[in-house]
Amino acid sequence: MFCWIIFITIPVVAMAFLTGRFTAKYAAERGRSEHAWFLLGALLFPIFPIAWMTLGLLPRK
Repeated sequence: MFCWIIFITIPVVAMAFLTGRFTAKYAAERGRSEHAWFLLGALLFPIFPIAWMTLGLLPRK
């Protein structure tokens, strides 16, 4: 059972990291805080495009 938990957790954490990184890079291009948007992108990774749409709607700083 423990093997399955590890087997599932590794790809989930990797996806959360990647989506947070992509969101943070896009936020930095738009003049927003990279750290805050990394956390939001990583936490909201199951609904990945929502963070990008929100960033797209916000005005540039």
